[in-house]
Amino acid sequence: MPVLRRHQPVSSSKPRLVVQNKLPPGRHRFALVVVDEHGRESAPDICEVTVQPRKPGQHRAQDTKP
Repeated sequence: MPVLRRHQPVSSSKPRLVVQNKLPPGRHRFALVVVDEHGRESAPDICEVTVQPRKPGQHRAQDTKP
């Protein structure tokens, strides 16, 4: 799995990209640019994600699985 790094593009020919990042609390912006088979790029589609800080005693769903 790739790790997203600031201002470093990640390329994939698959329709889904799974990454391994542990984002700190705060706002994070991502840009998606699609390149067609002729090398033409789309305009960037910007997505903003807000990661909320965990409350004391709060566990991730994966921490509670048996």
